[in-house]
Amino acid sequence: MTTTAPQHVPGGITRRPRGDVLATMMGLTVCLLPFLLPSGAGNTALADLGMVVCIGLALLWSGREHLPIKVPYLVGIAGLVLGGVFAAIVAQAPVGVGLVLAQDLLLLAWGAALAMGRHNPAVIAAVTRAWCRTAPIYSGVMAASYVLGISALSGVSAKDGVRASYMFGDPNLAGNYLVVSLFIMAACKHPRSPGVRRIAYVLVLVAIGFTGSNGAMLTLLVALVLCLAVTRYKRHGAVVGLTTLAAAMLAAGLVFAFVMPRVDLGQIREEAAGSVPLLRDSFGRSGSSSSERATIVQEGTDLFLQGDATGFGPARTKATLAANQAPYVKEAHNDYLATLLERGLIGALGLLALGVAVGVRCIRLIVGKLPEDYAGLVPRPWLLAVIGPVMATAAGFYEVLHFRHLWTWLGLIAALVLVIQDQQKKRAR
Repeated sequence: MTTTAPQHVPGGITRRPRGDVLATMMGLTVCLLPFLLPSGAGNTALADLGMVVCIGLALLWSGREHLPIKVPYLVGIAGLVLGGVFAAIVAQAPVGVGLVLAQDLLLLAWGAALAMGRHNPAVIAAVTRAWCRTAPIYSGVMAASYVLGISALSGVSAKDGVRASYMFGDPNLAGNYLVVSLFIMAACKHPRSPGVRRIAYVLVLVAIGFTGSNGAMLTLLVALVLCLAVTRYKRHGAVVGLTTLAAAMLAAGLVFAFVMPRVDLGQIREEAAGSVPLLRDSFGRSGSSSSERATIVQEGTDLFLQGDATGFGPARTKATLAANQAPYVKEAHNDYLATLLERGLIGALGLLALGVAVGVRCIRLIVGKLPEDYAGLVPRPWLLAVIGPVMATAAGFYEVLHFRHLWTWLGLIAALVLVIQDQQKKRAR
């Protein structure tokens, strides 16, 4: 492992190792993840600049120390990019779609830079501590701004009613970031003080509630069930863990089969719509939102069946629906459908490869054991694995592939899995 001790150069100047410079910059970049407004051209944000700088520093560090660079998720992203390029050429899509492909490559490079944390725990420390400190402070400030009616910070606008989007520009994106942050904090047990950590959990949960995101609430429920099952597996073994998961799935099945048919959701939605404004704009509109998504899926399916399986080009779903005079013109709001429509079968295979790569890493985090210097930073790495199903679920009603916090998590778990693999290789020698 690369040493992180200061280096002395002529003249008495102490220079920090490049890895620590990279760690500092990565920590700053992670702090910028929830600040997406105001945005620049192509929805760029300050975090993107930080990512570019970190990628450059990672390359310099790798070259100076002769460290190998591992590019995780390369096969999946290659499939998505190739599918997008092929679809754009066949469909003669505008040159502007190249920006979407550039975003794919930037996020892949960001994940690879984060994976360099396998060589220096200071990188993992900076990323996790920055995330675990930023999320509750951000949540507290944003929740206070919501209560006080400071729209510039709370992000409340006429478009989303009284739902808060904070500095994300979208309530669902804000809710997803906060749900992920909750389990990053739980995995890292940070803040270290249990009392302070409980307060941090509450602040994040309150901020999630103010987003009014039904998707965030659903993924939070999924994550809590998986968190319980995986934790019981780690403490009591596979039988207890699988039994817990099976019991949760059985309970959910019974509720959907016997309870839900006897509940008048329409009446509950009407009552919610006429009561608390936040309920009106979240649960109260869930019926129309579900109907809209069903229409989008139906139109998207018809569009795919009418095409030739090559795709229509990245970010071209809405334009293609408009060109075909579809009755409901919207983006796919679904990564699975969007990939199939925009990047064709090649892109769909790439997405499948990406999903498999993520799933394998999540399993390794659950069954593997980190060395002491990394385990101190992430005491419960199996809780990071819970985020995988959370994002897979969210991909069914958002397009999450370009979420910056998704790729930060992907880079983090890649680094930790590489650390586990490096340790296993050392033991095998």
